[in-house]
Amino acid sequence: MLRMMKMEFTIFTQYLKTMLFTMAFTMACIAVGMGTVTALPSIAFIMMMFGMSTTGSAYDEQNGWGAYRLALPVSRRDVVLGRYAFNLIVAIAAAAVTSVLVALLVGFGQAVPLTGRLAEMLSWGDEGIMPSLAGLLACACIGLALSSVTLPAYFKFGQTKATQWLPFIMLLLSVAPFVVIGLMGGEAAALLDRAMMASRQTGGFGALGLGVLAIALAAYAASAFVSVRLYEARDL
Repeated sequence: MLRMMKMEFTIFTQYLKTMLFTMAFTMACIAVGMGTVTALPSIAFIMMMFGMSTTGSAYDEQNGWGAYRLALPVSRRDVVLGRYAFNLIVAIAAAAVTSVLVALLVGFGQAVPLTGRLAEMLSWGDEGIMPSLAGLLACACIGLALSSVTLPAYFKFGQTKATQWLPFIMLLLSVAPFVVIGLMGGEAAALLDRAMMASRQTGGFGALGLGVLAIALAAYAASAFVSVRLYEARDL
């Protein structure tokens, strides 16, 4: 798996540069539009997580790289696990670097007298920490969930065929929770409301968020197992 991760890093170096530029431009626009830098680490994680999943699958079909790679001393299991690990590590690194840059910008805003919208954007007190952490946690769960669905499809069908099915799959997964709650009746909605209220009153949102993140990571690991099985059975 480590050999495959090194191959991924070597191959996608140029793509990473392009994606970093796109990510920086997007985050700058969002920061100016929202008037705050609170959401930037969250955006970095989800953009890198989903972007690398799509980019890696697209590259596999270019110049027959997906088939040629199997002639190298790596197994199909190594290919899948290396892709999953590489995407997650790159997304975490992007969020960490962005968090450091945000901290430096906020420190600069506090050290240097600023006026106008820039001062408002870089003024970040204690009330900005919790929204930033909550947003990062939510986007981490969303990014892991998206990759858990898209990567098995890419490994099973390839980029071209997978893009024909993924919109329907994503729509189905988005609607399914509401359908299940509707079929279960008002008791399910009332139970969910009581759980949220209890978390708000006891200050348990942090534990609830960490629990959701643990579920997302477990789904990501299960997705990797499924992708190994699908890729081993695929005829290239």
